[in-house]
Amino acid sequence: MAIIQILLNLFIMVTANAKWFASMKFDPPYIHDLIVGKNRTVELLIDMNTEYEHYSHHNAWKVNIKSSDEGIAIPVETEKRLTLSDFRKINGLLNYKYNVTVTGLFLGKISMKASFKLANDSLSENDDPFAYEIEKDVTAELDVWVSQDSKRLVNRIFLSTLIILIVIANVLMGFELDTNMVLSAIKIPVAPFIGFCTQFLAMPLLSFAIANVVFLPYGLHSFALGLFVTGCAPGGGASNYWTVLLDGNLAVSVTMTFISSLAALFMMPLWIYMLSSHFLQDYHPEANITIPYWKIVSSLLTMVIPLIIGVMLARWKPHWQEKAKKISRPFIIFVLIFLIVFGTIANLYMLRIITLRAVSGGLLLPWCGFGIGCLAAIFLRQNPPNVTAISIETGIQNTGIAIFLLKISFPDPDADISALIPVIAASMTPIPLLMAVGVHSLIKRFKHRHIGRDNLEQSRNKEKIVTISFVEKKSHEVNPLMNLSVMSDASPLK
Repeated sequence: MAIIQILLNLFIMVTANAKWFASMKFDPPYIHDLIVGKNRTVELLIDMNTEYEHYSHHNAWKVNIKSSDEGIAIPVETEKRLTLSDFRKINGLLNYKYNVTVTGLFLGKISMKASFKLANDSLSENDDPFAYEIEKDVTAELDVWVSQDSKRLVNRIFLSTLIILIVIANVLMGFELDTNMVLSAIKIPVAPFIGFCTQFLAMPLLSFAIANVVFLPYGLHSFALGLFVTGCAPGGGASNYWTVLLDGNLAVSVTMTFISSLAALFMMPLWIYMLSSHFLQDYHPEANITIPYWKIVSSLLTMVIPLIIGVMLARWKPHWQEKAKKISRPFIIFVLIFLIVFGTIANLYMLRIITLRAVSGGLLLPWCGFGIGCLAAIFLRQNPPNVTAISIETGIQNTGIAIFLLKISFPDPDADISALIPVIAASMTPIPLLMAVGVHSLIKRFKHRHIGRDNLEQSRNKEKIVTISFVEKKSHEVNPLMNLSVMSDASPLK
């Protein structure tokens, strides 16, 4: 029985070898670090059975390479023709290898498929009993990941300029900051506590809910994770600028930003540890989220140190304070416009992967955050400046921390695709705030005009009263006899 089994296995092996035509593979079988606009090269190895060598004397062979998505990456050479002279005999096989160059066009993941077959028309099975084996395509696949160059010049210019502008804006805000109000906000931390609850309880749960409704049912795990990480991030420094423009309580806003940045060192890891695994399923086999502690601390220092410098300058040079207040609002508006316009230009490439679903998820988070913060502050009977500060602080997330976390936690292009959501959230955040600033400015202008008219009428009435009294006084001085006659007429002796 054992002898029969051995003979059967030998027969199967011989038969298989007789029918075996060729094999092909890429070495290495992947390109995971291709940059947009750059080329990478791998080897394509072809081994052909010498049993079919006689075909090569009078036939040409061809290799075709096709991309699964030509918008992401393409081969430089899509077809190559071979003859017998191109092959070398190695270990009883006909061997051929050549370099395949791939060009990255846009971020994403694709596969390149190479096929090897006869270049001429099909053979008849009457010509060879195994002709059908030759007619079968011999294929190999190359896994290609394309990512953006993180060291692009436009990115470096944008980030360097933005840091300088933020430092200057924070120094100017330091001139307007009332340290006594900051101390009172710390001593009676009702508003900061409300902000902490909305920031680190409401926002993570809100982002978790939106991700589950908008993204996960459609298999968009990268977008879902990006949204959840954004919801777990602390409040952004831009909240202080918008608070100034909307006449909110700057002291409360600065205190809340400081507290949320400190709390993020503990709260971000907590939320990500509890709920991120829900989004990592089928996302990346070796996903390991890294909390960017240094990024959180550096953003905190970028806010606090310039503010302290501004406060100290206001005390050291009191006459600078009025000048700083005059230029602070126009400069803050300039910083926000720069952030929106040049931030869009720096991330313009992302427009190609933006979908309506991605935009809806990205805008729901900050817009709902504004509403939650506003309702919570009103419900807990905060004054209007505090309501403004709490609402803005809740809705504005530090998307820079979220993007950095995704960048250091996942390889490209997964990181770039996930980072699209915090970029959309940052782009959608100013829309309701700009509308609020416009409405607020109109109301202020109307009030100033109304107050100006009232003051003008009051001043005119005062002028009339003064004029009348002045005329009466002069008339009495000019006609003293009239006064005497009036007095004599009123005399009881008459």
